[in-house]
Amino acid sequence: MDKRHEIEKLAYEFFQRDGCVHGLEFEHWIEAERVVHTRYEILPAEKPAKVKKPVATKGASLKGTGKERKTARKAPAKGKTKKAGNS
Repeated sequence: MDKRHEIEKLAYEFFQRDGCVHGLEFEHWIEAERVVHTRYEILPAEKPAKVKKPVATKGASLKGTGKERKTARKAPAKGKTKKAGNS
């Protein structure tokens, strides 16, 4: 059975459930779509396979991937800093 047919059938069941009141077709259809699509999302065959992201190892270059490494700047050793005004 295709999804559209399932939605039609379920929307009609909702119509009957609500006492066959006309004028709620859109609401019944939307509710039926939500239920049917939720059913199909749960099925494992419908889910796409997960793609593993490459993991950078120590020393590996990430150049060109947009994820260039940021190197930490070391603080200068004590006593070797330049002071403003001392030339």
